[in-house]
Amino acid sequence: MSIARSLTISIAQTYITIGLQLLSFVIIARLLTPEEIGLYSVAIAVIGIAQILRDFGIGSYLIQERELTTARIRTAFTVTMIVSTTLFLVVLGAAKPAAWFYNDERLTGILQLLSINFLLIPFNSTTMSLLKREMRFGLLALFGILASVAGTASAIGFALAGAGYNALVYSSIISTVTLVLAGAVYRGSEFMLRPTLAEWRRVTGFGSQVALTNVLGHIAGNMNDLVVGKALGFTAVGLLSRAQGVMNLFHRDMMGAIRSVAYPAFAGASRRNADMEDIHNRSITAVTAIAWPFYGFFALYPLESLRFLFGPQWDAAAPLVPIFCAAGAVAVVWSLSMNMITAMGKVKLATLSELVIQPLRIVILVVVALTFDEIMPFAIALLGIYCLQLINVYAFKHYACPTSWKKLAGGLMYSAILTVLSLGPGYIIYRLFLDNGKSVDEVFGIPILAICLALSWLVAIRLIDHPTIHDELVPARVKRILLFPWKPADGIR
Repeated sequence: MSIARSLTISIAQTYITIGLQLLSFVIIARLLTPEEIGLYSVAIAVIGIAQILRDFGIGSYLIQERELTTARIRTAFTVTMIVSTTLFLVVLGAAKPAAWFYNDERLTGILQLLSINFLLIPFNSTTMSLLKREMRFGLLALFGILASVAGTASAIGFALAGAGYNALVYSSIISTVTLVLAGAVYRGSEFMLRPTLAEWRRVTGFGSQVALTNVLGHIAGNMNDLVVGKALGFTAVGLLSRAQGVMNLFHRDMMGAIRSVAYPAFAGASRRNADMEDIHNRSITAVTAIAWPFYGFFALYPLESLRFLFGPQWDAAAPLVPIFCAAGAVAVVWSLSMNMITAMGKVKLATLSELVIQPLRIVILVVVALTFDEIMPFAIALLGIYCLQLINVYAFKHYACPTSWKKLAGGLMYSAILTVLSLGPGYIIYRLFLDNGKSVDEVFGIPILAICLALSWLVAIRLIDHPTIHDELVPARVKRILLFPWKPADGIR
């Protein structure tokens, strides 16, 4: 399957998943309190370290391995099973100490239930990694959508039934079960693989470094929830989570879809000895063309957006949204670089990069927690950390693949101009309403402003002739939409 088609399918799945998540968020945010959502967020942050270790970098190994044999696939499955079973027991044992640390016994039951996922996921993880390596994103999209539908339906159903925070816990387990069953129906998943450790050195040698990198990133990434939960309580975590959740609509969800295609595509390009720097710069240019207008929209209308998505009980999170959006706008510039480095087999550089920035990030956030008794400093600290991460990532990337600064800056300049032109018309309308003493109704105003952004973006991207509309990574059908009603670009039929 071509990269363009794979990207189209992956992004389509993400839009469907995001739509389902938004539906779930909109309903659940009105059924659960900030304290209940904060409690679940802390549980996910605690268990998340084990979730990262569960994969142990095996998925990344399977995708980038140049000479993949049956013995190596079987070894990858066996290592995953051993690690996941061990983590299941560890989480069970850590449930009560975690509840004691946060002085809330409810965490015990949540962590014990979530630990079930560790016994389920290994029976499908190898299959999912091999499908990514083969660029079979149609099947991956189908499996992902089925899991999202099951998870969203169960979350809403249990929340309406009065299950409280447990609605989110049950949803997580049901989503995992659905994904495992889908893989099992497809080809028996890992149930047909015989365990072996014949290639354990090769598998774990690469995987352990990826796992270390992911663990450091996860610990630092979830330090907000862990530290704020202890210092300021679960309500503060809930507010912080909702504000950061707006940023994560792109930073985590959309970029997750893009990275899922980018990593195997980078790996394939590396095996062909392609120009990796050219591919990287084109990718960043294309992603910022979408990400920056997205972040700019929510930064301009934070209160109205939060009310539209989650209701008025989250108004206190509105001042945090522009800060998180600025952080997301910075992050998108470096978000694909480590994927490229790892796909090139230079996993040690990726690990060293994380060893430099993530301990620093943890120290900064802990100091902020001990110094301030409000959540705004955390958002500002995160923005500063993402700026440091930008410098750190490109410093290490330069060793693996020298950066063409002029080409990178040129692509980013196009995306910056596109962002200003896209946001301008809607913001002028918004200000005219406010200057005339009128308020913008979030139920109708936000959709109208979003439509205005989309139309302005379609006009602006062609007006400035953004490089992305001529990029081979963009599917021909998308190019026709971007170029309409102008003359089609060369090579498009």
